[in-house]
Amino acid sequence: MQRQRLYSSSALLIACTLARPAFAQNVSTPAVSPPGDIIVTGTRRDTRLQDADMSVTVLDRKALDEARIRDVRQLDAVVPNVQFNESGQLGSTFISIRGIESNPFIVNRAAVYIDGIPFRELSNAVLNQVESVEVLRGPQATLYGANSESGLIVINTRAPTDHLVAEARATGIAFGNGMGGTVDGFVGGPLAGDQLAGSIAFKAGQADSFLRNLQPGQPRGSLRELFLQGRLRWRPTDRLTVNGTAYILSKLAPGIFDQEYVPLDVDLYNRTYGDAYNGGRRIGRYSYINDAPKRTAQREIVSGLSASYDTGYGKIDVALSYRQYRSNAKGLDFDFTALPTAAGQDYKNRNFWNAEVRFASPAGKPFNYIIGITHYREDSDRFQTTFVGPGTIDSYKPAPFQFAHSRDWGVFASANWSPVFLPKLTLGTGIRYDSAHRAAQQNAGQIDLGGGNLFLYRNASLAGNFHAVLPRFSIRYKASPQLSLYVSSAKGYIPGGFNLTAAQASLPDDVLRFRSETMWSHEGGFKWRSADGRIRLAGAAFLIRASNWQEIQVATDPSGRIISSDYIGSNASIESKGFELEASAEPVRGLTLTANMGYTDARYRNLQVDATTNVRGRRVKLVPAYDGYLAARYQTRNGLFARAELSLTGKESLESLGQAVQPATQTIGLQAGYEKDHWSARLFVDNLTDVRRATGLAFRNLAFGNDGNWYAPVGRSRQVGIELGWKL
Repeated sequence: MQRQRLYSSSALLIACTLARPAFAQNVSTPAVSPPGDIIVTGTRRDTRLQDADMSVTVLDRKALDEARIRDVRQLDAVVPNVQFNESGQLGSTFISIRGIESNPFIVNRAAVYIDGIPFRELSNAVLNQVESVEVLRGPQATLYGANSESGLIVINTRAPTDHLVAEARATGIAFGNGMGGTVDGFVGGPLAGDQLAGSIAFKAGQADSFLRNLQPGQPRGSLRELFLQGRLRWRPTDRLTVNGTAYILSKLAPGIFDQEYVPLDVDLYNRTYGDAYNGGRRIGRYSYINDAPKRTAQREIVSGLSASYDTGYGKIDVALSYRQYRSNAKGLDFDFTALPTAAGQDYKNRNFWNAEVRFASPAGKPFNYIIGITHYREDSDRFQTTFVGPGTIDSYKPAPFQFAHSRDWGVFASANWSPVFLPKLTLGTGIRYDSAHRAAQQNAGQIDLGGGNLFLYRNASLAGNFHAVLPRFSIRYKASPQLSLYVSSAKGYIPGGFNLTAAQASLPDDVLRFRSETMWSHEGGFKWRSADGRIRLAGAAFLIRASNWQEIQVATDPSGRIISSDYIGSNASIESKGFELEASAEPVRGLTLTANMGYTDARYRNLQVDATTNVRGRRVKLVPAYDGYLAARYQTRNGLFARAELSLTGKESLESLGQAVQPATQTIGLQAGYEKDHWSARLFVDNLTDVRRATGLAFRNLAFGNDGNWYAPVGRSRQVGIELGWKL
């Protein structure tokens, strides 16, 4: 059950207050369109950006390379009203769109599809040889079902080509705590005439941790990464195309725990613990002191098969995929100091299956439609454990396994109609029936947090079904070939589920189950482009209300003392409103300008955090008040180029009470280099002013109680690097 907590390592942190071309879509070649047009595939058919009745950002391979976006976590800088929250250097990535946030305890409210394969909980996926990235804001449940409540990110990797293509790139970086390097590349071309083509993409890298553990005897911390992907495309006839893909991603990180929390106030931490517990040592802005032995190993294996058949009237698409994800992270240090109190481990093994069949009528007709059926399944097992006192990497002893099972299926239909008597007007509608089964099993056991804090698991076997009908409506008006206007309303949801919670006392039965979250989103927007396509402007305003908002909670006794690990509750609601604007221009040859801005006012309408505190009216956590981006790039005719970019992120709360706050920040990036037909070289600086920014949920210093500080993951420090590229 993908959203079930199963007592994660972050839950152990809270408990311690006592003592983180789509594969199904890439089967077709983008429709022929006028020069300068941008194609959106996330609508389940190739649609001109100008004709999309939603707010969407599309980044092609050229834009991604010029911005030097190499992993998923970098995307939020260039997309307005989108924020990626991290739970550490290797922890999962959680996505907030338009104030609909996700955090390390609850599965993403935005789905990510990489080559058509769904990722509801996203690790820091490698963006290696990506063809395009599309970010669709607003509910996409009509076509994609649950967990696309706030939006959708579609990542299309590079497909095999009908001619030989070969590229390679080497990158070296240096930063305050070390250095690193990667090599990556792509080889593709025909294998058997014009019917069979294939490609191989690869990436290998090693780098020091940007956070350094100063504890003597502990590894410095490093990350080794290997990615290998193969793709095949078979076209036995003009009407049939079959695609296959498979990849493996492996990460090994000695000296690193995947979810690393450091103090936000470094000076306060040093005054509190420097002499008393850390032997007089002082931490810095990107260093910490932990005695817990650390190591994280992650492996992801993915395979998929899809086929597209043109019937002569419409197209049938079929897609199947399988994904396995394993992670074993050791080294959660409960006290955040050199004191050997307790250390934690988090192990999880997840298997995912996905299938879809759909039929799309011809897009050029005044009335066109899509119908389909989908199936999604996830099986996972997991355990957490601790050891108390000093120990080694082999001191962790597993607690009982916890098991979860999810199965979703849905049927959907969508249609667009442009009346003959009103050809500039397009009416859109869609509907989906979604059914979700959730089951979980917990075995009796215990977790020892040290200091006499013993949390108990009780035997539990829970199961249930959740259903939803999800409609969508839109109206688009084509005022001119350059300007289109639209309004839309859509419903999204996340199924309910069950909590498997460790506690010091029995919990009421209503804690075990939480209800399905539902949301209505309304938006209106416009898209404009100049006749020559060199200037673009788009914008949208939105209003969102969510009921049965799923939020992390903890049980307390009458005196307010925490007596359980965290669990999901659904007796809450939020409202979010705001707007986003995007602009791009090429005023003269070689000069490109990009700008965007997003504003979000997301607030709790109701959230009872304890017996006496309701945070009604306060800002939703992990949602910045605004974000913005400015970039300028100039390239001469002889291949020399320079680029400067400025990213703005507004003030945001790091927890629901609003007591831990990340102030607004501004980061600067610079590039300069040379690019020609076969060779390229680039010097770059990321985070030029070395801004230290919290990037995820904040906690108190939990082993010693409230020490006046907050602890959270932080983003990467300033990096300076060089990149060399070659292509055939």
